[in-house]
Amino acid sequence: MTLQVAFGLVGLAVWVAAFASTFAWPILIVGVYAGGVTGLVGWFLHRWNGRTSMLRWAIVTTESVVVVASVCILAIDDELTWPRLIGPNTLFPLSVIVCLLLPAAGRWFRGGE
Repeated sequence: MTLQVAFGLVGLAVWVAAFASTFAWPILIVGVYAGGVTGLVGWFLHRWNGRTSMLRWAIVTTESVVVVASVCILAIDDELTWPRLIGPNTLFPLSVIVCLLLPAAGRWFRGGE
């Protein structure tokens, strides 16, 4: 999740430059989505020590939405190929989901309640 936030911040910096140079309004929608996801994942990282079950499932849900959105964006752009599908936009969130669904993560999050 830390890598997601770091790459998200780099992506937002590139987005600001792209939007400032073109003022294309569709780019604004992408920036709002990217900023929202980066901010939400960053907030989850901030709350990580809370170790509540609700936080665990909120992270799993958010990461699932990120994976589905990435696949939908690839399908809309007609770039739904295996090399694109196994890129960082899907692999990072999927690895977080898998790690949070492991029994050890369940025990760790139950320890905070």
